[in-house]
Amino acid sequence: MTKNYIYIGLFISSVFISCRKENSVLPNNETNDTITEIQYTNDPDYVLSNKNAQELIVHLENEQNDLKRKLKKASQKKAEALYIDYYKRLTTIVDSLNLAEINTLNTYHEMGASKHDTILRKENTYNKLGLYFRKVDSTTYDFRIKPGFFYNLFHNKTSKEFEEYLRLRYVEHKLLYDLQTKNEKITLENHRNLIISWEKFITTHKNFKFIDYAKKSYSDNMMLYLFGTPAKPTFEISSKKLYVENEQEYISFVKKNPKLISVEITKAFLKHFYVNDKNFTSEKFYIDLKEFTKKEISEHIK
Repeated sequence: MTKNYIYIGLFISSVFISCRKENSVLPNNETNDTITEIQYTNDPDYVLSNKNAQELIVHLENEQNDLKRKLKKASQKKAEALYIDYYKRLTTIVDSLNLAEINTLNTYHEMGASKHDTILRKENTYNKLGLYFRKVDSTTYDFRIKPGFFYNLFHNKTSKEFEEYLRLRYVEHKLLYDLQTKNEKITLENHRNLIISWEKFITTHKNFKFIDYAKKSYSDNMMLYLFGTPAKPTFEISSKKLYVENEQEYISFVKKNPKLISVEITKAFLKHFYVNDKNFTSEKFYIDLKEFTKKEISEHIK
């Protein structure tokens, strides 16, 4: 497969489908214990699997330098084209690194604070390239591009709507990054502000070239607001009771922002929750509520 086909395949799978795994509270029989940041393709047809880690590091650095050089003289239209091109180029290399460094990634969780010099050097190398060891769950890590990498590079280089899109992506990724690296909790206010911002974006820029991608981010963040994370859900699944903090948040949100689409979705979520909390077992209740909420979101932003 030629490099062009590799990049085209990655673009289709990673840009127009999704860049994040679904962020929602899981039933008790699920084992995931963290929320994720970015979803890249893992299809081996789209990665440079025949290269070792050192080759890929050099390749990534060269591509980053090429992008920076081209951006210096790029017009607005050209800059947006460069983003599309280099997003898929760089994420292809990141996926390839995840294969090349599989042994390191499989044992990274065991090291804790006692990392040997080889791992410390790797952390330093990848940090300089704008990558970090992303915690997927309690025993799994992979490499991901740090939040803000693309936003900072393309700041003041693209149209206002394109820049706002990149800024919102940066904000949502940074929340998840800070949760892992700084243990900074994602607050209800963080969630609320993010869904309001995404709603404003998708309703204001209906003809944005990546509107479906923006809608996916809105949907993911709306689900996160209403369902929480595996580590911090919004309600107790076994008892089917909203936590007081979340219930008060939703009531306040509805009262203060009556014209928002997000409020209509929140009201529908609450009504369905209260009507059905006695009609199902806890697991069926969760599944029913989740499917109902997804459908409600989809109907409001189609």
